[in-house]
Amino acid sequence: MLSVELGTHLTGRHLSIELFPFSYSEFIQFKALENRENAVIDYLKMGGIPEYVKTGLPVVLNTLVDDLLMRDIAIRHSVRDVSSLRQLTAFLITNIGNLISANKLLGMFDIKSPATFLEYFSFLKDAYLLEFIPIFSHSLKVQARNPKKVYVMDMGLYTETSLSTSDNMGRRLENLIFLHLRRKYKQIFYFKDKGECNFITMEKNTVKEAIQVCLNVNDENFKREYNGLHSAMLNLGLNEGTIVTLNQKDTFKKDGLTIRMVPAHDFF
Repeated sequence: MLSVELGTHLTGRHLSIELFPFSYSEFIQFKALENRENAVIDYLKMGGIPEYVKTGLPVVLNTLVDDLLMRDIAIRHSVRDVSSLRQLTAFLITNIGNLISANKLLGMFDIKSPATFLEYFSFLKDAYLLEFIPIFSHSLKVQARNPKKVYVMDMGLYTETSLSTSDNMGRRLENLIFLHLRRKYKQIFYFKDKGECNFITMEKNTVKEAIQVCLNVNDENFKREYNGLHSAMLNLGLNEGTIVTLNQKDTFKKDGLTIRMVPAHDFF
């Protein structure tokens, strides 16, 4: 059974515990690596699925994706057009960190109904292959109407399945931070107002953290990254925020607000 089916078959008689691939700390322990920038880069590329980390064989992840698509989705939900499902999955994995909307995808992969796209999104989420996070808003209608950001549930799956011709290290790092937060929080959003902030986390209807992700902060992008996070903090009443980078460290204080720039290996 998938986790969403436990409540149907075992109502009141089960406890669900999520088990994720290796976290960063588990990865460096397993690989006997020092906690530093190079270890983060290795984790960005390899991910945390134990058998793949152990062997490095692409067939491990390719078989896993095939099993998820066929057994957990196509057979379970009687999906006839498996080819379109595969193409959509590859497209979504390639576009991690980007905004995805069923209406904007209409007509792609021979899928002509937004409802079908939404069904496929739900299937991929339930199978723990992809995750979709909404825009931050107190209105569920606003969350539903706006595009969602897509992330893959393990970076090794991106490495072996993505159709991108570039390494996309910035998107990989953003996805990796999402996975780290996903282990701690069930409620994760992106924020968009005058600027954009990558992640807003909530717990019991209380905003906990505002986090911006940027592989390398420089003169060209500093204002955009800083202002996006600063705007989110002001709107949500947060006094502290974080910019996660690959290897930069700094602290900024303004108007009683503190923004810390931290390297990913320290953040983890």
